[in-house]
Amino acid sequence: MDSGPPLGLLLSGSSPPAQALEALVRKAALSPAPAVVVGEGGSGKSAVAAALHRLGPRAGGPFVATSLAALAPTLIEAELFGHEEGAFTGAGRARLGRFRQAHGGTLVLEDLDHLPLELQGKLLRVLQEGEVEPLGAERPVKIDVRVVATSSRDLRASVAAGALRSDLYWRIAVLEIVLPPLRARCEDIVPLASALLARAGSRRAWSNEAQERLVAHPWPGNVRELENAVQRVLALGGDERGPIEARELGFLAEEVAGRAEELAQRALALGITVDALETALIDVALREQRGNVAAAARQVGLSRRAFEYRVARRKSGDELR
Repeated sequence: MDSGPPLGLLLSGSSPPAQALEALVRKAALSPAPAVVVGEGGSGKSAVAAALHRLGPRAGGPFVATSLAALAPTLIEAELFGHEEGAFTGAGRARLGRFRQAHGGTLVLEDLDHLPLELQGKLLRVLQEGEVEPLGAERPVKIDVRVVATSSRDLRASVAAGALRSDLYWRIAVLEIVLPPLRARCEDIVPLASALLARAGSRRAWSNEAQERLVAHPWPGNVRELENAVQRVLALGGDERGPIEARELGFLAEEVAGRAEELAQRALALGITVDALETALIDVALREQRGNVAAAARQVGLSRRAFEYRVARRKSGDELR
């Protein structure tokens, strides 16, 4: 398979989830079938949608993206399907609509779960018949558009809840791409953070402790949060010639400091050291969870990566951090 252009900086990586995602996106890009991209906020849904267009045979055509969540429900129909002049009050001139604007290319419907139920049947007809019917038009208009939908929610759960028509889901989710969160791609975090530094023109590198903090953080905001963290370091960081220290990752330092303060208070009440308390908590959690690392990490309030780091340090005889 031709390697083609890269998927983009924030989707690249050497971890198995990143490699599997890249292979899937490259194959899906060659298909004309509708696709759904699902993932947590900040995980790169827009980047994948753009890659599906850029890596496919429609790359020379228009690429149109619209967020359904950003549109008032009363405007979605006219925005997507267009309208004729005078079709309704305020329609002073005709509007093509996003489907016709994307003719010969790709239309991305972001936040599909925000599409009102009363319009889902009309979208289904567009997908089935390959034509749109603008408001006020006497006849439908043929279109040639590949539709890619995105959502931060589990669309099957939306179907089960009655918020999304099942026939629309099965029609549009011919290809479904589920994006892994950044916490499932631990091997990619430091390389991505370094690449972001380089892209910003910085020659700084991450210190060993800063790398540990980066990997241990759970990144609830995913790659978007990582990008913001790097930008914050560059804006507020210290010596531009030296390595980036852990203390420059302000929000991460606060998180660790809060954890340390909590442990210190508990250790003081028990009359033992913080290290002894944390070691005991880890041992108890592993025993109670029968060796299940993920469950043990949740029990003690750490990300899995941070938990594994502490266990490894303890086994090596180093002081726990």
